[in-house]
Amino acid sequence: MSGLTLLASYPKSGNTWLRAFLASHLRGGEPVDLNVDLARIGNLSARALQDRHAGLEHADLTPHEVALLRPLTSRRIAHQQPGFYKVHDCHLAPPGAHEPATPADAINRVVYIVRDPRDVAISLAHHFGWSIAASVDQMADTTFRIGCSSPRLNANVEQWVSSWSAHVESWLDAAGLRLLLLRYEDLLADPQQRFTELCRFLDLDDTRPAVSRSLEASRFSVLAGQEARAGFRERYHTSTAPFFREGGAGGWRSALAPEPAERLAADHGRVMARLGYR
Repeated sequence: MSGLTLLASYPKSGNTWLRAFLASHLRGGEPVDLNVDLARIGNLSARALQDRHAGLEHADLTPHEVALLRPLTSRRIAHQQPGFYKVHDCHLAPPGAHEPATPADAINRVVYIVRDPRDVAISLAHHFGWSIAASVDQMADTTFRIGCSSPRLNANVEQWVSSWSAHVESWLDAAGLRLLLLRYEDLLADPQQRFTELCRFLDLDDTRPAVSRSLEASRFSVLAGQEARAGFRERYHTSTAPFFREGGAGGWRSALAPEPAERLAADHGRVMARLGYR
């Protein structure tokens, strides 16, 4: 498979679950070591990866220079190190740049995972240690970025996420992409069927026994138990909440107060309706 095969999503939408499934599936349904095997579906924005293929250290660049360089580096990675990668970037050209971080000509295909933004808001708050109000604000912020400067050098280069609605539509409406849309809620409701569709789209073994083995190896309880025993290096460094916290759908109905729920519906109602989130 040539080019980049992307697992794209707004943060906290189920990307890590898909990565765990694929990490197992690529090894015949073997158990997954979170801190080792997930590297098989690495983060395209990883600083080490970007530095190596760009031939320089991104720490020496301004954010604008990083935004200009990333499309070129994506093309190099697509040519020199093709495979599966996770991305949280939106598929839009950042301000002052001319093309997205992952241009279409570097992409083989895209799996786009989407989740009800009301559940995303809760997960974001726990992940980053934000209030619910701050989480809702960030989801409406078209300037929202991750991988920015912190007290220590970030393991990733800067990624422009944009708002939840803009992120979703930047991928779904992009021209020239071979894309599979997966709703997190559908993955939970019928994992056998939806993960079979995923495997078929990726030209992987889609037989029932093979999919079942990989699903068993990547069950939420298995991943959460492993994190509890050995930790998970992708948990945000300032957060006290586990990365694998609940993993369900519809928790917003009991966990989200009316005001932020109404704000999310006001900010994202059109795109929510498009995706079947009433």
